[in-house]
Amino acid sequence: MNTMKRSTIIIFVSVLIVAVTYGLIQVVPDGNARDSGVVQTDIAALRDLKSVVPATGEVLPLLSSIVKSEISGRITRILVEEGDSVRRDEVLVELDRISLQTRVREAERSFEADRLRLERSKRNYERLKELHTKKFVGEKEFLDAKTDFKLSELNLEIAQARLEDAEEDLSKTVITAPHEGILTLINVTDGQVISGATSVSNGTDLLTIAQLSELYMEAKINEVDVERLFVGQSAYLRFDAIPDFEVEGRIDVIAPSARRDGNVRVFPIEVVFEVSDNRVRPGISATVEVPIASVEGVVSVLISGVFTEEQSSHVYLKTATGWKKQKVEVGINDLQHVEIKNGLDAEDVIALSRPPEFRNNDE
Repeated sequence: MNTMKRSTIIIFVSVLIVAVTYGLIQVVPDGNARDSGVVQTDIAALRDLKSVVPATGEVLPLLSSIVKSEISGRITRILVEEGDSVRRDEVLVELDRISLQTRVREAERSFEADRLRLERSKRNYERLKELHTKKFVGEKEFLDAKTDFKLSELNLEIAQARLEDAEEDLSKTVITAPHEGILTLINVTDGQVISGATSVSNGTDLLTIAQLSELYMEAKINEVDVERLFVGQSAYLRFDAIPDFEVEGRIDVIAPSARRDGNVRVFPIEVVFEVSDNRVRPGISATVEVPIASVEGVVSVLISGVFTEEQSSHVYLKTATGWKKQKVEVGINDLQHVEIKNGLDAEDVIALSRPPEFRNNDE
């Protein structure tokens, strides 16, 4: 019985060893299989390349205004809604006019009273002037009449200024659009009491109006790339929210001095473009590519397949017997491919990582 158990155990172990050995043989390939499994490749091909300076940023309106009131008061009517298209000088908001209308009426009465006082003092002055010429009144009476006349003139000027000031404040209860555009934001409601914009206070933000026919993108360019850009240069924009849509613009502004963005120095730029799709709105994110150079029908490979050592470039070219370290001359590149001026032909196969036989030597 024990002998039978030992025989069974020995057979089981033998089968297990054979199975493990077979499994290892299947897992560990030969040299050629290992190379093809580990090293990913790319095939050199003829392509049109365009070298670009890329950047990301936010779309903003070229002309945007925050509308405020010049005077404080209570809102009685809001005549527009968000999304409305407005014209220049179109009425947007009206404020309560009662107190200012009362002030205008009081100023009108004061002006009229001072006008009548001026007429009276003028008559008195002219009468005393004639009597003074005939020596019928003394010098003091004549000079007093003259002074009263001048004071009446000044008082009338002051009353007129006060009336004009009251009328101007009354006109400010009607708030109009500073320019044409789209009403993108309303910050207030009917009945709300607002403060006017003065030298002391910034005032209440009422509405925002933006011209959406022409927008711009604000982006930051690395100091290494900014020297290759110039005002008026064409640029191409794509939008995260609108796949497969591209619009052409132009660089309108390049900052004259760098700014620090983390540990990198950047130059802000503005790319202006016309809106051809109403889905492009202020606030959405965008990517801009500024073409620097372009070539057509050149041999190119993936950028990851070109290695640089001591200011020279090379690739690992696949041959009939294995891999060969091949020196190449590179040209321009886009975001994926790089031009190979010399050293490769179309249809050549290259490695995208160092083949195993070169790893120890290269490292």
